[in-house]
Amino acid sequence: MLERALVRLLGLLFAALIATIAWQVGGREALRVPAIWTQEAALFLFTWCVFLGSAVAVRRSAHYVCEVLPPSMPRGRACLKLFGDAGIGIAAVVLLWGGIGFTEIGLFRDLETLGIAEAWQMAAMPVGAALMLLFLAEVLARDIAALRAAFAS
Repeated sequence: MLERALVRLLGLLFAALIATIAWQVGGREALRVPAIWTQEAALFLFTWCVFLGSAVAVRRSAHYVCEVLPPSMPRGRACLKLFGDAGIGIAAVVLLWGGIGFTEIGLFRDLETLGIAEAWQMAAMPVGAALMLLFLAEVLARDIAALRAAFAS
């Protein structure tokens, strides 16, 4: 249910990103009236899309992987999958920790053209990281079950 809500939110954020960039290009090229707020707005929306999208990718096990073992080696593949999960977990903890720090710094800085605290943009990092960790718990349970099944056969 959370993944579906995130995917819908991502659809809205991505549509807003496309509209913002279209406004930026159209205003500059067709109307000859640059909209200075569009660059910050696009970066704001892109940041949220990246971190929320990363969380959905963790849930779907859709991050980049390098298949080094053939399907005929299910035990080794299952072990490597858990190794990859550990790497994602470490990265998510680093993003969570660092993102909290960036968000705190952003409380004292503004996005000039949008008139909001930079913390709203920086909050995408710890929010996305926390969602990654939440989804990773589910992925780990699935991958541990796959490892057990590989060793049971």
